[in-house]
Amino acid sequence: MGKSLIAKLGGVGIAIIVAVVFYFVQNKGQEKIAEANAPEVGQCLSVTGTINAKHEEQKCADLAATYKVTADNGDCDENETTYKISLGSGNSANVADLCLALNANEGDCLSLGASTEEKVDCAATKGTSLKVASVGKSGDTCASPGQPLEYTKRDLLYCLVENA
Repeated sequence: MGKSLIAKLGGVGIAIIVAVVFYFVQNKGQEKIAEANAPEVGQCLSVTGTINAKHEEQKCADLAATYKVTADNGDCDENETTYKISLGSGNSANVADLCLALNANEGDCLSLGASTEEKVDCAATKGTSLKVASVGKSGDTCASPGQPLEYTKRDLLYCLVENA
């Protein structure tokens, strides 16, 4: 009879431990999942919207991959886009302060408007987009008629020309 009481108490103790672990995993685990889903430096993204913007990770070679994450500490170059996302929820929510540079290679085309930046199809946007004529290091000069887009902190220079 004494063993069955101890077994019952042990069973209750195990049930309590399982409940506590489940609660921890349910609440704290969601924050870790959110942190794990935060884009890392070097990843390419598409971003939609300006307020409560949403991002989707892309392969850097894809046309939809407009941006590349260049830093995750908020130390952005003046020409980079600052992108903040919330990680976790409640009082323990953190903010990822990402820096995004345009993701482009020589020959790629970009649409750079007042409120939008995107990588676009060159053939479909002839006359309305800019083409990356060359990619160099910060401090280099662009051959005429190229216009510089420089990311000094990343030692990167895009020379842009009209996509004629």
